[in-house]
Amino acid sequence: LKIWVRLLAPFAPHMCEEIWSLLGEMSFISLASWPKPDEKLVDIRSEESENFSKSVMEDTQNIIRATKTTPSKICYYTSAPWKWKLYLMVLEKASEGKPETSTLIRELLKETELREHAKEVANIAPKVAEEIMKMSEEKIKTQLNIGALEEYEILKNTKDFLSKEFNAEIHLFTEDDPKRYDPKQRAKLAKPYRPAIFIE
Repeated sequence: LKIWVRLLAPFAPHMCEEIWSLLGEMSFISLASWPKPDEKLVDIRSEESENFSKSVMEDTQNIIRATKTTPSKICYYTSAPWKWKLYLMVLEKASEGKPETSTLIRELLKETELREHAKEVANIAPKVAEEIMKMSEEKIKTQLNIGALEEYEILKNTKDFLSKEFNAEIHLFTEDDPKRYDPKQRAKLAKPYRPAIFIE
């Protein structure tokens, strides 16, 4: 409680001085030291998961606004594992400096998993590199530390919330799920951190 009162004090100083006094403190809360964060409690994966959820909600809201529809069903398609492999390799190269496109693609195609998708790799890699180069060094470092984000699991955990938020049925699929419901072939547009979205 003493930590929260000190955090609230700049916004509600008079009330917090009263609470501080009721907590048995003799000096003024305005003179109390600012709480120190416990770095051991920082969970970058949880923070990145939260940022991912917010981004998915914003993208969904933007599509609803643009199409002027009232959704009854929303489908999310998360990226195939090979796209995550590509993304993390490009992220690694970007952390060392701006990667040259042809060199980058040659490096990517050395990986067996990516060679199977050579045409798509050649198309996607430059776009991914361009997006990553716009990110801050700190964000690149954070994403490298986290590795592949469990997008499907995050969406699964927020499914009920998304359903209430958009008043619609929420359906989750992986991009490579052969049984997915995908009448407009949206799944192939999925990218790491940016699931594809289909709204009915």
